[in-house]
Amino acid sequence: MEKSQDQPARRAPIVLIIDDNPGIRNVVSWSLQFGGYEPVEAANGLEAVRWIEQARREKRYPAVILLDLAMPEMDGKTFLEWLHSTWLPTTPPPAIIIVTAGHADLKSFNSYVKQVVTKPFHVRDLIEVIRRWTK
Repeated sequence: MEKSQDQPARRAPIVLIIDDNPGIRNVVSWSLQFGGYEPVEAANGLEAVRWIEQARREKRYPAVILLDLAMPEMDGKTFLEWLHSTWLPTTPPPAIIIVTAGHADLKSFNSYVKQVVTKPFHVRDLIEVIRRWTK
């Protein structure tokens, strides 16, 4: 069956990966692309802020943000505070998944944070977590 010409093509959900480890970003990005997502990478919170500001102008919002807590320039907690204070109330917020090597209590974060994944993780398990929040 052919797709109707009037029906817009469904875009892949955007997943913003914010992690200072390029190896993690590369593996997760490749796996997401293979899994039907549009990955976007940022090495720290400041790069992510710049991307989100540009994405707002283009009306391209991430469905999920994978966020490392310990990063240079702008760490994960500072990024979360910025995101919470600047996110437009007319746009559904992305699901935030904290990806950390240390212990993180979900209760200590704002309502955008949906889950905590501890490093090391299996990429297959991480993709399942992302699928849960992009249904």
